[in-house]
Amino acid sequence: MFQPSGTRRRRPGLKMIVEITSTVDYGERTTTATRHYISDEDFPKAAYFNMLGRSHWFIEKQSHWNLDVTSKEATCRARKKYAAQDLSAIRKLAMQIIKGDNDKRSIRKRCFHASLSQDYLLELLLSAHI
Repeated sequence: MFQPSGTRRRRPGLKMIVEITSTVDYGERTTTATRHYISDEDFPKAAYFNMLGRSHWFIEKQSHWNLDVTSKEATCRARKKYAAQDLSAIRKLAMQIIKGDNDKRSIRKRCFHASLSQDYLLELLLSAHI
């Protein structure tokens, strides 16, 4: 963590640049990754930025896992123009609607139930806060 000196003219609010290097061992293989953060706040410890990075990737990974398990997004073969992006946006919207329901069933079961029951699907759509 260091205080930038020459960059103040280009970024007047910049107070800190942080570099975090992490090393992960996967059996015999070791992976090293370096992340950089810039900040306009004065945080005393790099651990704060490490926590921010970890929480961001946890949320990102959780979102992709849900989409892949419930809608098999990874196996989508849409290749025409913007079809893949359009389908992804629709899946994400559907996931938010399903997650907004306070049903005790799993997300996968709620999706299946919505595909079978027009009444349940209509209930989901009308109760969605989007």
